[in-house]
Amino acid sequence: MSRGMREKATCRNKVDRMPGGHLEAETRVQESQPAVKQERMTPAVPPHCRLVEEFMLLANMAVARKIHRTFPERALLRRHPPPQTKMLNDLVEFCDQMGLPMDFSSAGALNKSLMETFGDDKYSLARKEVLTNMCSRPMQMALYFCSGVLQDQTQFRHYALNVPLYTHFTSPIRRFADVLVHRLLAATLGYRELPDVEPDALQKQADHCNDRRMASKRVQELSTSLFFAILVKESGPLESEAMVTGVLNQAFDVLVLRYGVQKRIYCNALPLRSYRFQKVGKKPELTLVWEPEDVEQEPAQQVVSIFSLVEVVLRAEATALKYSAVLKRPGTEGLLGWQDERGGDDLEEEQD
Repeated sequence: MSRGMREKATCRNKVDRMPGGHLEAETRVQESQPAVKQERMTPAVPPHCRLVEEFMLLANMAVARKIHRTFPERALLRRHPPPQTKMLNDLVEFCDQMGLPMDFSSAGALNKSLMETFGDDKYSLARKEVLTNMCSRPMQMALYFCSGVLQDQTQFRHYALNVPLYTHFTSPIRRFADVLVHRLLAATLGYRELPDVEPDALQKQADHCNDRRMASKRVQELSTSLFFAILVKESGPLESEAMVTGVLNQAFDVLVLRYGVQKRIYCNALPLRSYRFQKVGKKPELTLVWEPEDVEQEPAQQVVSIFSLVEVVLRAEATALKYSAVLKRPGTEGLLGWQDERGGDDLEEEQD
């Protein structure tokens, strides 16, 4: 199959399975600890891989429909609830205040807004990356569940994929949930007896799968963070531009653009004369007043808000395998480039 045919098939599959649009990835609530986002440092997914992914999604959807139609009380499915309302409303107000024409009415509308709102220059790409990160915060976790335990079928929907029924079928060698689904599908096709398990017992298995999935994701994040800390220790200090992703009353979070890591910078760790936090509408701001390096100099003032570009240095700490981000004084030169070393700029966590 030619590249053009593959791309057409991929697009057609997306249109057929999701006429209302979808999110490019199932975003997650942010973990308390920063982690390297490996997808920022890898090439964009080629079309043939996208095509394989589309067929895997279609297979999962077809199996979900089949097992639910045959065993409506004992189907193991996967749901993704819509975003948390209050957090989403705050984000809508923030975007309105910033003049960002974001449409949060559906998963497809949100994805389209993220794709179309920003340009291709370095600052626009960074803003898109930060806003994508902010959009992930109201998102809830996708969960396995037994169809016989959850009575309201409107809650079966998968928000990110924008489909009414979904499950995991295509990876039985690495997920126990897929093994359970294979057994159910085999029973629907007459290859084996229906597993002797009641809905409540199947829900307990689903809960265990959810717990193990979250634990493995956490271990993966911590492992990635650990190896990046080793890189900083052996090759640092590392300089980069960073964009502010969140502002608190005594600290702010940044996305380090060259390396794709998120770190928190605390005001009391900087050589500041003073700092002041305020909110302008829904937009939080920190005003930093730097202590002069020379007694004859005037204190430098710096305003930090979401989307602000700052300069940071990543340095290893004395504590084993930990590193911190240090904000450079305003006007310091000598930045390292970041854009050429980035991969695709879409949010690429788990698709399903």
